Amino acid sequence: MENGLPALMVAAIMMLATVLMARGGFLGADAIGQSLRESEARYAEQNRTGLTVTGTSIDGAGANVTITVRNDGQTPVADFAGMDVVVQFFDELGGRHDTWIAYTSGALASNTWTASNFQNDVFDPGILNAGESMDITIRLNPVVGAGTTNRAVIGTERGVTVETYFSGP
Repeated sequence: MENGLPALMVAAIMMLATVLMARGGFLGADAIGQSLRESEARYAEQNRTGLTVTGTSIDGAGANVTITVRNDGQTPVADFAGMDVVVQFFDELGGRHDTWIAYTSGALASNTWTASNFQNDVFDPGILNAGESMDITIRLNPVVGAGTTNRAVIGTERGVTVETYFSGP
């Protein structure tokens, strides 16, 4: 009898430890499963997003670059502040600039961009829905050099990117 009570206590502690360890494992597996489901949904949104550059132009001074993009995907693009625009360009002296361009919803300042001139914008004005196009106007400082070949990369908030090349004025 004197060995029975300690043995019962040890068995109870071992059972409790086993239950707690199993519960921890189940909670961990559930957290991983939930994370995978969220990741899968995010990738599905990314796969349904598609941008195509349909035109580029630059003003005579080389300060303002306009890139026209069309949404060929199914997911609308609405968070312009969450988008990234990176421009690699050469200035008038031949110096290379790799610049991340900040979004502005107001007037353009040096090294900022804005979304404007939505075409076929029949649903949700100001949001780039499927089949719609918009102009991305970028103001660069220093200005783009004449006769140079330059590149712009545009990334949505979901990680979809498109790039284009444009020539200096």
